[in-house]
Amino acid sequence: MAVRHIYLKIESIPDYSPVCPDPTFAPPIRYGRDCMRNMGHDDGTIPTAEINARTVSVLVYREYLDPAYLVPKPDKIVLADINEPPYHRRVPGTVIYTRPGDRLKIHVVNADSAPHSFHLHGLQYGIDSDGSWPFGTQSSDGRRSDEICPGQHWTYTFDVTDKMLGAWPFHDHFQNIGANVNRGLLGGLIVLPKDDCDPPPRMKLPPEVEELLRDLRKHLPPEPEDHVARMPAENAGMAMNMPMPMPGGGGHEGGGHNPLPMRPVEFEGRQIDWEEYLHLPGIHPCPDPKKPLHVPLFLHAMQGASGVPAFDSGPIPFNGTFEATFGTEGTFDYHCNIHTQMQATVTVAMGEPMLATVNIDDSNPLDMKFVPNNAKVGPGGKVQWNNGNNNVHTVTEDGGGLPSFCLNGRSFVGNTPTVLAEAGQKIRWYVFNLDLGMMWHNFHTHGQRWHFAGEAYDGRSLGPAESFVVETTAPPVLLLPADIAKAQDPEHRPKHAKKYHVRGDFLVHCHVEMHMMAGLAGLVRSRQTLWLTPEQAKRLSHETGLPLDHGDNNCPAIDPNHCESLDCGKWEEVAGSPSVTFMHACLLPKTEKVLYWGYGDARDDISRIWDYSTPAGAFSAPANQPFNVTSPPNDRGLANLWSAEHAFLDTPQGTLLIHGGFTPRESYLFDPPSLMWSRVAPTAEQRFYSTSLTLANGKVLTILGGTPTQIVARSIEIYEPGTGTWDPAIALPPTFDYLYYPWTYVMPNGELFIAGPRGITRRFDPLAPVDDSAKTWPTIAGNRSSSGEKGTSVLLPLLPPDYKPRVLIAGGDILPNAPQSSEMIDLSDAVPAWKALPNLNQPRAHQVNTVLMPDSRVFLAGGIPNTGGPAEILDTKNLAAGWVPCAVMKYSRGYHSTAILLADGSILMGGDQDINGGWKSGETTPHERYFPWYYFRARPVITNSPASVTHGAVFTVNTPSATSIAEVLLIRPGAVTHGFNQSQRVIGCEITGRGATSVQVKAPPNGNIAAPGHYLLFVVDTARVPSVAAWIRVTP
Repeated sequence: MAVRHIYLKIESIPDYSPVCPDPTFAPPIRYGRDCMRNMGHDDGTIPTAEINARTVSVLVYREYLDPAYLVPKPDKIVLADINEPPYHRRVPGTVIYTRPGDRLKIHVVNADSAPHSFHLHGLQYGIDSDGSWPFGTQSSDGRRSDEICPGQHWTYTFDVTDKMLGAWPFHDHFQNIGANVNRGLLGGLIVLPKDDCDPPPRMKLPPEVEELLRDLRKHLPPEPEDHVARMPAENAGMAMNMPMPMPGGGGHEGGGHNPLPMRPVEFEGRQIDWEEYLHLPGIHPCPDPKKPLHVPLFLHAMQGASGVPAFDSGPIPFNGTFEATFGTEGTFDYHCNIHTQMQATVTVAMGEPMLATVNIDDSNPLDMKFVPNNAKVGPGGKVQWNNGNNNVHTVTEDGGGLPSFCLNGRSFVGNTPTVLAEAGQKIRWYVFNLDLGMMWHNFHTHGQRWHFAGEAYDGRSLGPAESFVVETTAPPVLLLPADIAKAQDPEHRPKHAKKYHVRGDFLVHCHVEMHMMAGLAGLVRSRQTLWLTPEQAKRLSHETGLPLDHGDNNCPAIDPNHCESLDCGKWEEVAGSPSVTFMHACLLPKTEKVLYWGYGDARDDISRIWDYSTPAGAFSAPANQPFNVTSPPNDRGLANLWSAEHAFLDTPQGTLLIHGGFTPRESYLFDPPSLMWSRVAPTAEQRFYSTSLTLANGKVLTILGGTPTQIVARSIEIYEPGTGTWDPAIALPPTFDYLYYPWTYVMPNGELFIAGPRGITRRFDPLAPVDDSAKTWPTIAGNRSSSGEKGTSVLLPLLPPDYKPRVLIAGGDILPNAPQSSEMIDLSDAVPAWKALPNLNQPRAHQVNTVLMPDSRVFLAGGIPNTGGPAEILDTKNLAAGWVPCAVMKYSRGYHSTAILLADGSILMGGDQDINGGWKSGETTPHERYFPWYYFRARPVITNSPASVTHGAVFTVNTPSATSIAEVLLIRPGAVTHGFNQSQRVIGCEITGRGATSVQVKAPPNGNIAAPGHYLLFVVDTARVPSVAAWIRVTP
């Protein structure tokens, strides 16, 4: 037999935590993670206190490349494991590969301060190499095979035959076997077939180390006839700089003797910074994707040597109790050794009771806990734990070390092995269970199988010290549709296809649930290269997702409230500084841009653009400012559009008219294509806080408002787009006691309706206004605003065939009724009257915003002092269900805040915070974007639609999901300020027919229902999921 010498040394690794084994880790390695976000690790990180509580003084069998134990073997245990720490912080210390026909001479030196031994399963050996205390042998100099004393050594001899193919564990077999194995004193030996499957490639050593090893080999003594190298006793001590003193003693027939001799070597001049070297790129060889990966995987526990627990119950059975008495003040953290996620505290302090009771609650397997989490007693007091459950638990103080279930010395995904493999690559698993306690484990692979006795398996149980070998295949990242799969063949690959690198993380874990949740899980990161055309990539992204491989080693980015988002949506902070307050906001037609502006009392650059054509969005300034076009030029007072009003004109470019505010009569146009401001004729009266509406004939009406000192402009003025001038004012009756931003709507019959915020609401003809008592209705709550603008109002969707006008009002600051109430009036009723709706979930006494969403729901947010608070959602098709609280905003929003619907159905909100001194805080407070529930669902798509349509005309909307389209909606782009959107309204279109990929739709009948101009066109499926909008212009 060929003889191989293997040199192992039992060494310690101090301060080793299985969740952060190497505090000096370098990218791509990252530790202290739990990518599965188990209990207590909700953000994907493990608290420092837990990292410390899991710390163990580790022992390993470290392998050396030379008989003098100068050069440690630095090769990785799993070459493809990107999370594996360097050799000096690694558990297990080594894995040995061999083949039939080898005789192994395993030389073990004990550099620990306590006795140990070495016991290997599966091979052929004599009793001198069994290593099981107290049944070993003893040499003439007193050394024992089953008790290697500190500083001593033993050589174990094993023969390998072809009957021994497989994976065999080794471990300490001296006293307290489990305690030492739980400290890491374990490893594995793998017997490979003689003519199949090469072992993993070795790491290339630095040239000076290779030279040192050559020097050592030159001075080995000649081998005796039996090819077993023996070392005479007189050569035991050598003059060399060694990691530890060479053990003394002589040879003996059992083969236990010193490591092989070598001449004195001056090693000082050749020392290398191993840690620095091992972090250099390309040091470890890259696995060949055409060859199987070798993956030794050790399932084991780690605990101990961090101290003796102050109290430890041992197993507490069903209906069992445990008591502990606490003498002095202090804090005692403890845990359950069986279900390690159960952690709690005892606080001992003067003044606390002398008896505390803790119940062990495991009624929810996903949330086992001690109740209360912090038991408080006085000095000398007693704590009693009661286990009224079917599971066995322990109560163990953390001084004994928090136990960890480990894969290769590490616990929790992100720290445990992540094995990089190419899809289709063979993976040869060598699985060892070295948890020698009472628990069995299970090896389960996701997306991979192996075969045994003609059957396929993806899981197998292991008892203590059991091991096996299976071969699997790294799974494909995606199962491709047939046409895309065919295109992967170069002969069928489209010319404009390009490479996409994708990856999928497939779990490998123990399927005992509590073990997996306690960290006994790793990953196979399967990587695949796809050739896709842009259309194919878009299709896969839509249908299955396209998980691109960015080459990082991060935990997956997840939304912890994803399911809540599916029902209620979520908020995201918008990147960048708004620069000006989001007081006024207008969605610019035929663009993905929002124009907004704020205070103009102390600055001239009052307006900004937010472009949301990219996911992050981008802030910019328009081409000019109102200040640049005033008459006379550059007059700040005439450009101060703070508290102005706005409406869209029916022009091809979607021109916006803005006027009034602090200017106080000035009027301006904003052109969306050029992002330019221009000036037009002023109004006759001051229009601070008035309301402006686009009429059926395309003209713009402005109503009420006045001066900042509350002198009312009790009249209507109408803007003529053709001339850029205002018609003479139309007086309103003196009983119209409205002032600022009246909540005014154009009705389907052309009348106007004022819904507040004053307590009396009216309907009238704008060209001949009279105070008709038959068209006057008091609200339930009365006046909703003390000054300025409080509360909010919205016109509910106008739907065919009758387009019934219903108006909602909510919130406000007049006590006691307004802040939390909401009410609605249906003006199509024979006798209209305001009716109470369910109350808001929270009072909204300050400026609150409402937005109509394309699923026919009303979004409401803001108006709560000092906090963002939840958004609230009202279903206009089920008003009795009331307001549903949803995702919570980060920032409070109050006076001078605004919310506006975007073309993708999300909502942008910004402006001043509702805090003391909140005015102008919106200039620096980030915007937030609300993504409603439908944003996270598969959405219908508009593939084609007309650019314009006339009132009453039938037009076609192309969509692949035509058969599931339930509604086609037009939504007027928002022009909003002070909690009231003066422009937005939702209008349903009648569906007159449909084909497989198209829907025929009839436009609204007239301009009173849908004023001429640009609209967002949405198709909505039967699940009320809307598409992203297309722009369409409606003309007379």
